[in-house]
Amino acid sequence: MARCFVLAEMNTHHFMFRGAGSTREDARSALLCAWTRHRDELLARYPERRDAIPEADQMEDHFKIYYLEFELGAGYRDGDRLL
Repeated sequence: MARCFVLAEMNTHHFMFRGAGSTREDARSALLCAWTRHRDELLARYPERRDAIPEADQMEDHFKIYYLEFELGAGYRDGDRLL
């Protein structure tokens, strides 16, 4: 069986967040953990924005998460596998 990984991407107004995992759920979880870290850092500087900066479980109400699936050792052009 081929070894695969999934990359989850979420493009916000200012940043591209990514998470990697062996499944879509693992990749999504990693991405949302990165968002939570980012949010915590923002709130440490701007605590008054707590209500304006969504928590991780609300992010998909604002931004779409896209998933890319890859096999280890394979070669790709854009999303197309060439090797």
